[in-house]
Amino acid sequence: MRTAIADFRREHSSHDLFLAVARFAVLAYAPSQHAKHALLAALSAYDVREQLGDRWDDLLVECAIYAAQSRQPWSEPPILDPPALDANQRGDVDELRAAIDEGNRLRAERWLAKRIDDPDLARDYFTVATDDFEDLGHKLIIANAAWRLSQILGEKGRFATLRIGVWEMAAYKGRRYVERGDAMERDALLAKLVASAGDIEGLHRVFLLMSSRPEVDQRVRDYLSGTGGGAYPPLDYDDEVTLPIYSLAKDYGAYLKSWAINIDALKGAAKHNLDHGPSFDEWSFA
Repeated sequence: MRTAIADFRREHSSHDLFLAVARFAVLAYAPSQHAKHALLAALSAYDVREQLGDRWDDLLVECAIYAAQSRQPWSEPPILDPPALDANQRGDVDELRAAIDEGNRLRAERWLAKRIDDPDLARDYFTVATDDFEDLGHKLIIANAAWRLSQILGEKGRFATLRIGVWEMAAYKGRRYVERGDAMERDALLAKLVASAGDIEGLHRVFLLMSSRPEVDQRVRDYLSGTGGGAYPPLDYDDEVTLPIYSLAKDYGAYLKSWAINIDALKGAAKHNLDHGPSFDEWSFA
């Protein structure tokens, strides 16, 4: 793979390489831990491109390897085009919720195809993504990543990019979250979450907050205000440290994501987790 990427890079720019890697991560996506984190790693790599400078290519290689490692052996051939719809196809928000109740990904995709050009798509897309916060809030995290990537990658393949959001929504279902009405202010909440981000779950609470959207921000803050354990001891971070190019599967790309958020205390927590937490790297990949 490294040789193929090097060959590609000789005739294309670093940005072209990013587009190729990100599109591959979209098409390799499945609602499994490594596949979705490979997608998130690609988006985070885009966000740190200026910090990496001429090392960006090396990071993109790791993103490509992670996406290739994570692709499920049963993966379906990539489907770029929306499904055909009949005249009775519903596009209301309860139709998407019904698809999720059934765990029916194809029904959810037909809903998306119906709504793909609707100016109110974001409102319903993110509202349903926050119906529950199962699996550390990954429905919203993935929906936000899909939305951002659809804007970066362009109109071609927009449906294929946004469909990963509804696929994640339909893959599992938790209890509907009922708001308590005591959402903390964002800055205070962020400080609280960063202070308790010494493990992978704590880090993901920060990632969930940073994935919040205007359409659902109060709901997300309401949920997160009631989460988190005690604060970890302050983890010093040397601002002279550079982002290492490492096997992203080891921590689900969490240290890379902390660089994309660019809060020193969060980088310290993520580096501590990378160095001392369990490794999730399941492969030996030369």
